Amino acid sequence: MKLTTSSAASLREALCKIVELYSGEDDQLVSTDFYLMPLREEGALRVFNDNDEEIAVATVPEWADYVGEDFYREVEANLQNVIREVNAGGDLERLAVWMPYSFVLVDEERETIGDLLLVDDDTLLVTDSLLQGLDEDLNRFLEELMTE
Repeated sequence: MKLTTSSAASLREALCKIVELYSGEDDQLVSTDFYLMPLREEGALRVFNDNDEEIAVATVPEWADYVGEDFYREVEANLQNVIREVNAGGDLERLAVWMPYSFVLVDEERETIGDLLLVDDDTLLVTDSLLQGLDEDLNRFLEELMTE
């Protein structure tokens, strides 16, 4: 599902709101994760913290119009793209939040669909985009080793 420019901007604004709310000094760290709940019927994304406080909302009309069976898979791809954009400068990795913390995709019953971003000092969440082309790279590496 392709998002319009305004929908992508709305999602970016919601993530930037998290950065705004949770940017602070190291001595003011809080303990929380961020739960991103897409609401298909409303065409919206609601973001909650561990205290079930709504901290951001985004409007995404394409979600309300989507009729496919793979709604959460499509939403997850949309959100991962936006998270990559917002986090290009590392803003989501420098929040005043105790590590580890994560951005979690949840359904309307708050059941976890998947982790979108996991932030920890020594952990990297492996995503499909990170694994893309890995087989070819490994095969090329092994082929070069065998010829030497």
